Amino acid sequence: MPLIKRSDAVAASALLWHPNFRNYERLPDTKVVRTTFFNNVTAITLAAGLLILVGYREYRVRELKGQIQDSQAVIDKTARENAEAIKLSKTFDDEAKKLNEASSFAKKFLPPSEFIFLLGKTLPKAVQIESADMRFSGASGDQCILRGVVAGNKDDASGLASSYEKILRTSPLFSDKLESVNTASLNPDPAGGFLRFEIVIKFRPSGKEKKS
Repeated sequence: MPLIKRSDAVAASALLWHPNFRNYERLPDTKVVRTTFFNNVTAITLAAGLLILVGYREYRVRELKGQIQDSQAVIDKTARENAEAIKLSKTFDDEAKKLNEASSFAKKFLPPSEFIFLLGKTLPKAVQIESADMRFSGASGDQCILRGVVAGNKDDASGLASSYEKILRTSPLFSDKLESVNTASLNPDPAGGFLRFEIVIKFRPSGKEKKS
């Protein structure tokens, strides 16, 4: 048999010195920075991040609620101001309408005061005016409805009423101011002794010449 070299014997005896019974899973971690440290740091970082995110969301929710409340307060204030502005605008329109009506009334060709004065100058003694209903439409429909009574029996009173209508139609005081004069009704009064009449007078529009 060939002789075994001394170096091979030493190597074989070194390998067979003792068996390896080490359990690497149960051995302590001898690294400078242990793995558990990284795991703990990662977990803490994630928890802190989630906490910051939740806190930020709560802050944003409270901030948005505050903005909503501020906006609602502005809306309520604006709504009150708008309602007040609408009310004032309506009041202004009503007053402007009254002013325009008064201005239009003042610019009439024949003012009511002058017309009543002229009626008094042409009124016969047997005729009594009870009311004068003046209506101004702002166009060619301005008119006055005279209501009154004529004293006397039926025939005499009827003649006096016709005469009064003619006076109004032909009097120089009204000739250039009235468009037409017509008796709308002439009826005996139930109490007797006089007739009730209604005469419709239409005024001539301003600037319209009398027909010859």
